[in-house]
Amino acid sequence: MNKRDTQKQKTHSQLLESALQLMGEEKGLGDLSLREVTAHAGIVPAAFYRHFKSMEELGLHLVEECGERIQLIVGDARNKGAYRSALQLTIGYFFDYVTHNRSLFRFIARERTGGNRKIRENIREAMRRIARELAKDMRMPKLISIEDTLFASELIVSICFQMASDYLDLADDAHSEMRKLKLQTIKQVRLVFIGTIRGRKQRHK
Repeated sequence: MNKRDTQKQKTHSQLLESALQLMGEEKGLGDLSLREVTAHAGIVPAAFYRHFKSMEELGLHLVEECGERIQLIVGDARNKGAYRSALQLTIGYFFDYVTHNRSLFRFIARERTGGNRKIRENIREAMRRIARELAKDMRMPKLISIEDTLFASELIVSICFQMASDYLDLADDAHSEMRKLKLQTIKQVRLVFIGTIRGRKQRHK
């Protein structure tokens, strides 16, 4: 990229980060004004429109960034770990991502039930894409249909997102509680696998 493109990308990232910092732990996207975000980013309000059409579009970019990164996490776990350890790797990578992107994931957690319908819809679609990526790793018995495998993966993603919300409520130094929550997440995910397999077997009796 040339110098102009590099500066444009830097400003783009500053706007996203400024919005996350201003929201913090309590505010939603709807509580922020364009002027507030641009002032925090150190640019004039008119420059905002070179990057986003609206605050809603800024929020949609945050959703896209989070969804794409988690899809990569799932793929990384598949590439780096043996199948038997893929579950622990995936959940471990996921919570590492949440730990290092607390502001972004707080935004996702709030906006899943927030006031902006389009952002809620995009979060649900991002979760479905993550589930489709996860389903590639789920080596179910042959009697389990593709539809049931995808349903199970969607349930697993939903569990992980909910547990991540609980994780964010823990103190930064609550390491023991964090480990317990991760183990609880793994246990719940394993129960989804077991329930999916047993349910299908019973239908085939």
